[in-house]
Amino acid sequence: PSHDKLRATYAAMITFLDEQVGIIMKRIKDLGLDNNTLIMFSSDNGATFSAGVDTKFFNSTGGLRGLKMDVYEGGISVPFLARWPGKIPAGSLSDLPSVQYDIFPTLAELTGKEVSGLDGVSLLPTLLGQTTKQKEHSFMYFEYPENGGQVAVRMGKWKGVRHNIRKNPNAPWVVTGIVTGK
Repeated sequence: PSHDKLRATYAAMITFLDEQVGIIMKRIKDLGLDNNTLIMFSSDNGATFSAGVDTKFFNSTGGLRGLKMDVYEGGISVPFLARWPGKIPAGSLSDLPSVQYDIFPTLAELTGKEVSGLDGVSLLPTLLGQTTKQKEHSFMYFEYPENGGQVAVRMGKWKGVRHNIRKNPNAPWVVTGIVTGK
């Protein structure tokens, strides 16, 4: 950043992203595909800590601990939005824990393709409001080489975290609750 309007710049970037999504949505509608197209939107990691982003001002983590490249919820929890008129109930919400590698099995199930040997689970039942048919992860694993090396394993509402594993490969596990993300 070479100026003192960092918050305004960040807000403008979010506005620009919103406008670009609007352009895509309009094009899909103009092509007559809007009622027969599944649109998914997500991010690859939590809020960034760089380029002068004021995560506290923008409440970027929603009060969750950690930022990008942390294995705490603030570093890995991201929004996931899906729109599919007539299939996904408008305004529906889910607290199903999922990860990016669930998208491939979801698309495979959607297209009727058989896949095996994947760590992900199809999210299609949840998207369609059929939560009783939804398979869940028995655990989820996260790893970042940054910040001295970190790993985390989430099981249900609990997560075990290890830090500084490059210097100390036997670093102890710290257990944290997911309910608060703290």
